[in-house]
Amino acid sequence: RLATAGKKPRRRVVFIAFTAEERGLLGSRHYVREPLFPLEKTVAMVNLDMVGRLKDDKLIVYGVATATELPGILATANTGGLKLNAVGDGFGPSDHASFYAKDLPVLHMFTDLHEQYHRASDVASTIDAAGEVRVVEFAERVVRDVADRPTRLTFTKAPTTATPRAAERTGSGV
Repeated sequence: RLATAGKKPRRRVVFIAFTAEERGLLGSRHYVREPLFPLEKTVAMVNLDMVGRLKDDKLIVYGVATATELPGILATANTGGLKLNAVGDGFGPSDHASFYAKDLPVLHMFTDLHEQYHRASDVASTIDAAGEVRVVEFAERVVRDVADRPTRLTFTKAPTTATPRAAERTGSGV
């Protein structure tokens, strides 16, 4: 969507599919140790993890307090009427935590737990395609805003219930 939109983003946008999140964020931890692009030039990490089951228009967004600009960015991007549950914490059991542990702003979008969460029964036919499109459109607006800003986001340490070590080890617990 970003590549075909006509206007190229001001900053590079990198798409990465990590592996072994469930085993302790192994893929994302490896990346932040040996990044393809220097972390000093990385402005933010936006993580879409389990976003295919939008229910009652509710989208959980973790990491909102990891940069002072993020609440405004989310509010502006939410033109589709999603009911955002904004959580400040930048740690948590998904790949964004590896980046937050390196003092980078993060967002983790998640449509919440469901009966098939991390089970073999979570198959393509259970995805809410229309809801997922809404989440992707929202994420695209957020990413474009971050990528087109003339300055970097202002990183902040958010109040947290996890420790960096715990966030690196946990993953989903599977």
